[in-house]
Amino acid sequence: MLKELLLLALAALCASDAMHISGKTADMDFLHKQKKIYELLFFVKQNTLTDTEFYEIGRNYDIENNIDLYKDKAIAQEFLYFYRQGMLQRDAIFSPYYEEHREEVKILFKLFYCAKDFQTFYKTACWARLHLNDGVFTSAFTVAVFYRPDCKYMRVPAPYETYPNLYFDSNVIQEAHRIKMTRGISTTGMDNYDNYVIHANYSGNFVKPYLDDEYKMDYLMEDYSWNTYYYYSRQVFPFWLDMNEFDLPKNFRGQFYYYQHQQMYARYILERVSNDLGYVENFDWNKPFYPGYYSTLMYNNGIAMPQRPRYSNVPFYKYKYLKEIETLEMRIMNAIDLGYVHDKTGKQVNIYTPEGLNILANLIEGNVNSCNRRFYGMYDALARDILGFNFDYKEKNKVIPSALQTYCTSMRDPGFYRLYKRIMSYFFRYKKYMPYYTQSELIFPGVKFESVSMDKLQTYFDYCDTYINNAIDVESFKEGMKLRLTARRYCLNYKPFTYHFNINSDKETKASLKIFLGPAFDHHHHKEKDTSYLREYYQYFVELDNFVVTLRQGANTIERRSSDSYYTMPDMTPADMYYKKLEKAVEGSEPFTYYEKIIGFPERLYLPKGKPEGMRYKMFFYLSPIDEAKITNIELPFFGKYILIGKSLGFPLDRPTHPWKFFTPNMYYTDVFIYHNTEAEKTHY
Repeated sequence: MLKELLLLALAALCASDAMHISGKTADMDFLHKQKKIYELLFFVKQNTLTDTEFYEIGRNYDIENNIDLYKDKAIAQEFLYFYRQGMLQRDAIFSPYYEEHREEVKILFKLFYCAKDFQTFYKTACWARLHLNDGVFTSAFTVAVFYRPDCKYMRVPAPYETYPNLYFDSNVIQEAHRIKMTRGISTTGMDNYDNYVIHANYSGNFVKPYLDDEYKMDYLMEDYSWNTYYYYSRQVFPFWLDMNEFDLPKNFRGQFYYYQHQQMYARYILERVSNDLGYVENFDWNKPFYPGYYSTLMYNNGIAMPQRPRYSNVPFYKYKYLKEIETLEMRIMNAIDLGYVHDKTGKQVNIYTPEGLNILANLIEGNVNSCNRRFYGMYDALARDILGFNFDYKEKNKVIPSALQTYCTSMRDPGFYRLYKRIMSYFFRYKKYMPYYTQSELIFPGVKFESVSMDKLQTYFDYCDTYINNAIDVESFKEGMKLRLTARRYCLNYKPFTYHFNINSDKETKASLKIFLGPAFDHHHHKEKDTSYLREYYQYFVELDNFVVTLRQGANTIERRSSDSYYTMPDMTPADMYYKKLEKAVEGSEPFTYYEKIIGFPERLYLPKGKPEGMRYKMFFYLSPIDEAKITNIELPFFGKYILIGKSLGFPLDRPTHPWKFFTPNMYYTDVFIYHNTEAEKTHY
């Protein structure tokens, strides 16, 4: 049975990679640029790899002597001022949630971005790679690759490959060092490498003896793809970056922040249901905070990531922030209830408009595009600071960020989900005051679901291998690439399945078909109450897919594979394999294909775990007409193209509605059961 599931999963991964992502063949210019970019993030904490091109270039490049090669000389001069004053030390820990760190990454990004051509950008990056803190460099460089036109569709190694120490327990990193120290220098041929597999556990392996139920979900909270998806969701719109400077819709940033967090929180709720954990509790800033966080991670400099015991009061050195955050919460609530915010000039700005959600979300995140950051602050960042329980250092080189203050680790902390329940509650309050959808906005005249069925929904634990060479120091780049260190851990996966739709239409038309999955709480069993259920629990539904169908007049039979989802992607190709493909393509021995979309929601996590006996969930299907005049194409770095059809993200489950208006022929509700295969039940070694 397990073999069958593994083969099916592999087939789905290959099919997914080939079918719903359009590929392009790279020319030699693309290949050379991509190879240079990729090399810069191998062994990023080492600046003494003398056998590399970037070392030689970085050692000899001088920014001041080449200041004419930057579009804005003032930015280059400002950066040099920062550098001469003393930037973050190489062995310090970087976090964008500290102002001094944030200012450094911001000015470095601007320097990268204003380089007149790729060669200047690359030389500047080589210099920064050798002279600056690796965290500042990696963050600024990644965002620059996202947004520079001459780097379009180029990849960087995944964050779990760049910083394995933020994804795997410290004992895994220690074992990687032990292997490196005891194997000696490789004497194998040029094309051969030594391969080592290190078995890795989730941190629940250490915490479960203390009966902390939150760690029943360590397989999700610590999943490397789950955390990587969040990392890119935040890194594509870093809160320190002014998005008005880029060719993106001005009202999309805040919507993206809200919808990404709402969907990931809803997906977390689906997993809680599988583990009998129920609702996420509320918290009070002035009372003990329930969930603990028992980190088993360490930073690159050997410092352990801060922990937070269960039922802990906010530490005394964070008291000074409590009044501030309560004030910000009151201002946010007042804005939602009154229907307007105050901009920087004191002018009232209505938020119950098409742009209102974007305004509110920018305000809550506290990003650069907030309408009034002085008054509304940086709520998201301040809350993370308080709940992280880490020491309140003022000296930038002594900072020890909490898990919540690093994109790679935020979702490992159960406190993250309590915080975002609080943040989502503000959005849901806002949604509650919005006009409910009318019947005419929801109905699709002449189109009706006759039936929907699907194959059996099954999940299982599969093992995943992750390339972790960056965890160690190497003698040279060449020697480092001869070694292959892999961390192997069990990961949630599912058996791909097919949806079968029978739809009747009185005309030939195109339609958008959306698939949602939500929890089925036990006190709601009657199908006639499905519409009332959606009113109460709409915010816990995850949008699994959204695709266009062409309907003929009369009966239509449509099939859709789960692996073809618009939103999901298989795990990224391991960095060493991707690099070898690049080398072969540069040599001309094989073609190289790149993709417009590089990251998506992890395909493995399409379904929550379920239970061996079957766990009941609810599915909701919705057909809506497509108005060609309202279609908007948005292309985001790394995430690819979004096709918006003139509706809010998540429509029609983006706000509550009257139950009697939420039952139309173009909607379909069904209960489904997800079965977890225990034949391969294993999450720890």
